[in-house]
Amino acid sequence: MKKNLLLSLLCLVTLSLSAQEVVTVEDQGITPAVILNLALPINVRYNIQNYKVTYTTEDAFGQPDTATGLLCLPLQEALVLPVVLYNHGTIASAELAPSVPGVFERFVIQGFAGTGYIAMAPDYLGLGDSDGIHPYLHADTEASAGRDMIIAVKAWLETQNIPDNEQIFVTGYSQGGHASMALARSIEADGADDGLELTAAAHLSGVYDINPPSPAILGLSEVVPQLLSFFLNTVISYNYVYNLYGTPEELFNEPYLTQVQRYINREIDLFTMGDEVYALMQADGAVVGQVFASQFVSDVLDGDAALFSAYDDNDLLDYAPAVPTLLYYCNADMTVAPENSISAEVVLRANGADSLLIEDGGALNHGDCAIPAIVRALEFFQGFDNSFPVSLGEPVERPEVGLAPNPVRAGSSIQLSGLPAGEQTYIIYDFSGRNLASGSTANGGDVALPSTLKSGIFVLRVGLNDGSSVVRRFMVR
Repeated sequence: MKKNLLLSLLCLVTLSLSAQEVVTVEDQGITPAVILNLALPINVRYNIQNYKVTYTTEDAFGQPDTATGLLCLPLQEALVLPVVLYNHGTIASAELAPSVPGVFERFVIQGFAGTGYIAMAPDYLGLGDSDGIHPYLHADTEASAGRDMIIAVKAWLETQNIPDNEQIFVTGYSQGGHASMALARSIEADGADDGLELTAAAHLSGVYDINPPSPAILGLSEVVPQLLSFFLNTVISYNYVYNLYGTPEELFNEPYLTQVQRYINREIDLFTMGDEVYALMQADGAVVGQVFASQFVSDVLDGDAALFSAYDDNDLLDYAPAVPTLLYYCNADMTVAPENSISAEVVLRANGADSLLIEDGGALNHGDCAIPAIVRALEFFQGFDNSFPVSLGEPVERPEVGLAPNPVRAGSSIQLSGLPAGEQTYIIYDFSGRNLASGSTANGGDVALPSTLKSGIFVLRVGLNDGSSVVRRFMVR
């Protein structure tokens, strides 16, 4: 990237506060590739320049607001790169958001950048430097925080003469899986209005169908404190966004109210709140329902329309993804049950999604599943990204590569036209991003297809001599 940008100690860009603009960009230093290669099981090629970005967005009520996030740029000037946005998982406090130095999850965003992406991660509203209550698992603000960051950062990068290749990849883990699906749905629905076009998405161990509280939950006396934290956080969030019961005093009973207020006031973190509420329940011999005011309990028992509508409003399974989409989970996950992904696949396919892939990452718990899921998302995206070289800071013309016949039969050949002279290396991926075959073009552009290919969509990546590549899709009958 541009040296005058990357070597600056602090870059502050102040703009008028309107929708989707960068307010400030704060230099957070360089992360060496060698560190990332030690931290992550991927091949990191580039050192990373880190920036904390403050940008304009809207709050849960449609009013102007600001949010923060992390931007990671690879230290290279040869290629025009795609954008990837990573949505982080549930965090205990605002100080653990990606824009805060020292947070472990920053390695994920830096890892994407180090392999050749312009990588960014929103902190979400109410986290990082954003004030107020975090709208936890609120689909609209998760989507707008990510979408507005992409729009704002892309515009800022243009002012810095840093082009991107117009491809956008979206992913996220845990809460971030919910956020990434919300964002993908938003971009697919009307991203063209903002010049955005989604290339592919990977939703990792997320909750996609938000279940309202049940009488069974309210009757529990034994509950995992971490899961109780998630439950309380969702109740707090939806009460705040949808104004269901007014103030926390009207929703929670003492002595539990005090712990909830301490969390809302940022005096304790999310999981401390869950631990303390659970300890008080145990001391009182109480069940979950006794934490809440009687009106909330009655509404749960009666299936109150306003309460249940708030939860239903944040379900994400009302569309059919058109772009290549990966759902990834682990079958020993007791925090976000595998059924979240399994049932999502069934519903999304029934809606008409025909570019959907689901994968079981094996017998791993929620924490251990995170890194394999993120590595798999990276592999999935690499099957579709299409970086290309720059010349004097401007994109050079791409070869107009044609591909015929298409569709084609397994075991036959595809002829590529428009390639530079000489042999070109190629890789064939299946729709999941797995490497199926590789070789070099022959006879001016012939690619021999394995006879083992089954019917379906495949991706052909052709490497060019300048280190970039051309990506084309083809169908096998």
